[in-house]
Amino acid sequence: MCDILIPMDISLSLNGDVNIVNIVDQIRALNVENVILCRFIEIMNDVVTTDLCGEKYKHNKNERFVRAGKGSRQITTMVGKLSFVVDKVRDTWTGEIFKPLLTTLGIQPYKNFQEDVSWASTDIATKCTFRDTKYVMENFLKETLSPSTINRRVIETGAEIKEFLKNKNKDSSCDEKYEYFYGDGTKSHSQEDRYKNDINVVITTNDQNEKVLLSCCVNKSWDEVSQEVEELNVLSDDAVLISDAEPGLIKSFTQKGKKHQLDFIHFTNDMLYKLWSDNKIDLSARKEIEKFGKKIIYKLKNQVNKYADDKKTLKKKINEAVDELKKLSQYLHEIGCVKSAKFVKKHSNNLVTFAILKTQGKNIPWNSNIIERLMGEIQKRCKHKWMRWTTTGQESILNLILTRYTNTQHYEEFKNKKLKTKNKKNIQTKIKLKKT
Repeated sequence: MCDILIPMDISLSLNGDVNIVNIVDQIRALNVENVILCRFIEIMNDVVTTDLCGEKYKHNKNERFVRAGKGSRQITTMVGKLSFVVDKVRDTWTGEIFKPLLTTLGIQPYKNFQEDVSWASTDIATKCTFRDTKYVMENFLKETLSPSTINRRVIETGAEIKEFLKNKNKDSSCDEKYEYFYGDGTKSHSQEDRYKNDINVVITTNDQNEKVLLSCCVNKSWDEVSQEVEELNVLSDDAVLISDAEPGLIKSFTQKGKKHQLDFIHFTNDMLYKLWSDNKIDLSARKEIEKFGKKIIYKLKNQVNKYADDKKTLKKKINEAVDELKKLSQYLHEIGCVKSAKFVKKHSNNLVTFAILKTQGKNIPWNSNIIERLMGEIQKRCKHKWMRWTTTGQESILNLILTRYTNTQHYEEFKNKKLKTKNKKNIQTKIKLKKT
């Protein structure tokens, strides 16, 4: 137990008209927090050194640690830039010279910006560009913080939060296995020797309907992403992938025994695109075919709800929907729309996976809206036309953004662990104002 008393007198002289904003500005300009912290470090330095080396000027040949002069240090925290002098100590057994106070306070050598500044700039960078983050931090700290420094902190923290989340998912693997999951990919501008960066994301939801980030990778194939998810061991053996019709995504997961549910909206949009690329019918005819395709699949969606307790009837309705889709495929082939015909035939069974599983008592979504909204979060921060990303930088910031988006509790837990906020309970502070 160490009690530190910091006496202080503060005076304000008023002469003329003032308002509350003027007073606030003047009080902030005093840098009271900075002054208190500097004084605390000075006192704490004496306490730590005395505890290690004994009283100053005391000569004791049996002491292992002895004073070895003083050294200056500069750091930047969220209260601003600090310059202070601390004692050096020599270990007479090893000959090592060190500064014990810096070790006690967790101040690392050659690292001027402390963890609170690093975290604040990283957190802001998930919402702003690095240049905007620099502007915000400099206005708050009154100190220069370069975009490259912010970028380094983002990369370090992004790698740490990915590992943190990976361990979280592994810890939960014994509690529950997820019956379905979502996958999607998008692209952004690259800063490296490639035209675009490939962003691949896999998420799911737990029993509380909370989003769970399973993987976020940049410039890794879907096979690599699939392997990363498999290593977490959180998916059931017959889990269902809900996604668009991206071949690489579907193949990488279904070849490992997983099922696939094609999102209805992506089905109709892709079918329209295939019809356009076939270039055999006009717009009005394409719209009619789209309308007919929607009628088949959305009718089945309603029938799943209607006949949920009648498995025999529901199976019959599923078979009817698949037959209708195959007839549509055959019709498209007959009118020369070969690409769209192949597409409908290929995915006719993938469209009814949710209905088949309903007959087995499992509830699987028929759409991938949840991951589409998540991809919107990526677009807001990373897909502006003037932005260029390295693989490492983009993956790091996306893991930060998506962890916060999917589970704010995990994000806060990671923050508290990184800043060691649990140690705050070891500090008690009081302020006592003198009566005037």
